[in-house]
Amino acid sequence: MLSRVAQKIPTLRTLSGKRSVISTGLQTNVQRSVSSGANDSALGQLVKNVMDSPRFKSTASTASSAADEDFSLEEEHVSVNVNNIKLEVNADVTHDVDDVVRDYTSDKTKLGTPSPWAVFDAWGAGDAIHEPLNRSDEMKLSKASVKIPTSAEESENATDETDILAAYDNLLKSRSSVHFGYPYNLMYNHEELYPFMKYSINNLGDPFVPSNYGVHSRQFECSVIDFFADLWNIDPGEYWGYVTTCGTEGNLHGILLARECHPDGILYSSTETHYSIFKAARYYRMDAKPIPTLPMGEIDYDILASEIEKNRDRPVIINVNIGTTVKGAVDNLDRILRILNNLNIPRERFHIHCDGALFAMMMPFVDFAPEITFKKPIDSIAVSGHKMLGCPMPCGITIARKEHVKKVEQKIEYLNSVDTTIMGSRNGQAALYLWYSLRKKGLSGIKRDVV
Repeated sequence: MLSRVAQKIPTLRTLSGKRSVISTGLQTNVQRSVSSGANDSALGQLVKNVMDSPRFKSTASTASSAADEDFSLEEEHVSVNVNNIKLEVNADVTHDVDDVVRDYTSDKTKLGTPSPWAVFDAWGAGDAIHEPLNRSDEMKLSKASVKIPTSAEESENATDETDILAAYDNLLKSRSSVHFGYPYNLMYNHEELYPFMKYSINNLGDPFVPSNYGVHSRQFECSVIDFFADLWNIDPGEYWGYVTTCGTEGNLHGILLARECHPDGILYSSTETHYSIFKAARYYRMDAKPIPTLPMGEIDYDILASEIEKNRDRPVIINVNIGTTVKGAVDNLDRILRILNNLNIPRERFHIHCDGALFAMMMPFVDFAPEITFKKPIDSIAVSGHKMLGCPMPCGITIARKEHVKKVEQKIEYLNSVDTTIMGSRNGQAALYLWYSLRKKGLSGIKRDVV
């Protein structure tokens, strides 16, 4: 059955008891006794040498050695006495996770570092690293080889498409096995959804207003929206949202709503904000003020208060970062709200969008983390779907207060729906994949990925 209830994704409100967090950790106890004449720098170098010799935590691939073969992280006790400096190292590992959850991130056959939220790469944890492309495959992926023929002669001499795709598959295997830097969760398996790729699934129009295009995945999209609305504590009937192409689209939509609610408002956001926020300001011809940050990447609250004070005659639009791109900094929402309260800015004169592309989906699962919730006076949240959750195509989710969306809603006759989204035609596959990931992972799986 494809009823709304059948599609429902279990959420935090359906669980009894306190939210739990699974934790893993490496506890290393270092004991030292230094005789007279020993200095801290010498001891520091000795600690470094001992800790670096048998790797405690690395994904780098190195030649095996006798030390590596005999080294056991859970049992190792190292005692060294050099130049009257005695050093003892006890390495104790405590795993508070289920034994069936393997620590793929410590696989020494992999180069580079894993994604912060990925526990294994898409091509199988423990497998050997896929080698870089050979010269033959590189040639098959060259500009000349992948060129689309525009003449009979070019078609006759073109590289076979099957060979090109085989080379491309080898490239993706190689790149994925040493995935570095980008915070993508590659732990997913959507093979069960492959048969649906033969359908042109298009969720054009509003998610909650069916259009006359029958091949859609609205029931799954609405279920995903309901899940995140529950996660961020906004009551039924008060929210609206949709599955976006990425976090940037969610930011574009959130800032658009802010501009429509406050046409003469000023947008305030930190200098370490994702570029899409200031791009939105340019697109919508908004006045924007980048605010300097504190050393850890948070917005400088004193400067923010000062800038708002200087422009009291204009509405306040604030982008709150829930994880900046480089430092992962989280702006203190409560402190920002206190600033607005201290300056006597009434609720109808400010609008808050939360860019939660990185962490807004994680915070509800972390004990003592700042609470991101619509119970506070915020107006919209945007999050990426392909980062923490994992999805083969870029996607995201945005949730906003329903009252704001009415300001951008337009009836489109030929669609038999309303225009409320940034895009017209919308990828119905993304909604299906997000729904599948949430159902399969469940809350326990998301918690495990988070911590």
